[in-house]
Amino acid sequence: MEKPVIPARFSAVIKNRNFMFLWMGQLLSQLADRIFIYVLVIEAYNLTRTNLGVSVPMLSFGIPSVLFASFAGVYVDRWNKKTTMVVSDLLRGAFILLVIFFLQGSLLWLFLISFLIYSISQFFAPAEASCLAEIVEKENLIVANSFFMTTWMWSSVIGFAAGAPLVLLMGGKGTFGLASALYLLSALSVFMVSLRINGRKSSATIKSVKQDLLMGFEFIRRNAVVRYSLIKMMIITCGLAVISMLAIEFAEKYIGIGARNFGYLVLLAGGGMLAGMLALGRLGHYFRKSSIVFSGFIVSGLTLTVLSQTRNLPIALALCFVLGFGNIIINATIQTILQHKTPRSLRGRVFGIQNMMINFAFTIPVVIFGAIADSFGLSSAILLLGLMILLSGLMTVAVPKFRTA
Repeated sequence: MEKPVIPARFSAVIKNRNFMFLWMGQLLSQLADRIFIYVLVIEAYNLTRTNLGVSVPMLSFGIPSVLFASFAGVYVDRWNKKTTMVVSDLLRGAFILLVIFFLQGSLLWLFLISFLIYSISQFFAPAEASCLAEIVEKENLIVANSFFMTTWMWSSVIGFAAGAPLVLLMGGKGTFGLASALYLLSALSVFMVSLRINGRKSSATIKSVKQDLLMGFEFIRRNAVVRYSLIKMMIITCGLAVISMLAIEFAEKYIGIGARNFGYLVLLAGGGMLAGMLALGRLGHYFRKSSIVFSGFIVSGLTLTVLSQTRNLPIALALCFVLGFGNIIINATIQTILQHKTPRSLRGRVFGIQNMMINFAFTIPVVIFGAIADSFGLSSAILLLGLMILLSGLMTVAVPKFRTA
């Protein structure tokens, strides 16, 4: 009982050959995606010279999730998940090459091609989440999920940070080519994952797809643990998306490091996520998952309320570290709960719906809190966000049904 748990669990995940290939596939595809978005935004601006034009690539990212994510989950449950991920990577790599031929074309073509790429991405995410639950032992899932989510954070930071020097060195076309190559390498890595065939062979009629989709929503409606876990994940993701957007003005006007240096705040949050990843093995061993989620919400909510009144750089950096820590222990724990509580045959649908909810959190709430910050001030927006997250944590105690597991 006194033997340290973290090294054994963490080392077991690292030594899992299938996990490492899947993780490498995630890392490469995330880097490709972030580099692609960076260059796409630049090309959109060069074509239009307007801020509205820059928003078009963001629409091509958000709209497919709302339209197709839940349906994609139905097909993920029907198809072989490894094949789904490999084909998704290959198609995205091919379509990025197609973008090169339209760099001097119209914004409409860039939107349509990027729309196709992000529509294909809706199949990759639920297939990946479903595979993770199949290749990692149940007791190690919480560590594996934290590893994946920390990688997601750092790959986003590195991908966006690398965009500028890559464009300077290779130009727009060369950088698009690099992103395409990263997708192809991701496909190769996922291909190396050993996974039993689990797709259903039944034909996919419109009626059967609709029935399967409704079955997924019905499962979520009936299973309170899954339903409230998804809601909590959307809330904390909303918090991450909003604070990332507000960090630019916060860096410039509140702590005086300049808008271009807001990345330092993101780096500290990433460091907090790394620390949370290392701590989760022990936390998961000694505490219930519901207690970890509750503590994460309380810590994150209180941290944001303090951050809203902060003008001191060292304190702001420390608070960003704490935010990253709180975010990862919430997300990784909730993801583990979902994987435990969702039957294997329904995981694609549940994680497809989850993907839709997460991407929603990166769209409408960001616009709403952006308007609040413009109208009532940055402090008010951050304070309101902190109170919303704090209230979500308190509901775990006040409303028994809102508990997870």
